[in-house]
Amino acid sequence: MPEPKLDRAVQKAVLEATPTLVDGLLHDARNPLNALAINLEVLTDKLRQSDGLGGADRNLRAMREQIFRVDTILRRFADFLAPRRSGAGEAKLSELVEAALEVAGHEARKKRLRLIARVEPDLKVWLLQAWSAHFLTLQIILRSIDRAEPGSDIEVSLSRSRDSRAPLFTVRETGSASENGANLVHVLERVSCQIGAALSVRGSECRLAFPSATSDSIQGG
Repeated sequence: MPEPKLDRAVQKAVLEATPTLVDGLLHDARNPLNALAINLEVLTDKLRQSDGLGGADRNLRAMREQIFRVDTILRRFADFLAPRRSGAGEAKLSELVEAALEVAGHEARKKRLRLIARVEPDLKVWLLQAWSAHFLTLQIILRSIDRAEPGSDIEVSLSRSRDSRAPLFTVRETGSASENGANLVHVLERVSCQIGAALSVRGSECRLAFPSATSDSIQGG
């Protein structure tokens, strides 16, 4: 079965967000890479002074941890930049929001913004286009980061809505500036409509109500 094609407006939004994400990613990647360089120098000195590893084990562990950290950052970034497009399927919303916060966190820290997350664990939903959840969660957070004034907070929450089991994703910034992403909001509305989700944008607050049907309810009949 061929992969569904990306809407041109969606492609444009992804491309427009890429420079910002790349810049933030590189900014954050410098820290573990610098730590790697320092530990490598220390390890080299120790090995020169002894015939064995001696006390170099600690440095080796630190290097492995930093390598793993860089790998995780790059993997998260790649998952959101180019999600594997597929048809209907289960979207693990809690994991997606946590990953989106990690990816967007690079840009937030650069702008001196604080991301406050309240994510209910193990929330899942069944979508006609499961890959769209990657796009929506990240882009909504990025919209708030773009609007927010330096030093302000961005509250991100994912929980079951009060009137149903449907997951509700909410992002709200304090100290927001003027709206610069009218076109992005239009794209978000189109993608939300395609998967049966309801998007509500009111100034500093953006809400995305996912469909109530889950994989359990569908599989259970």
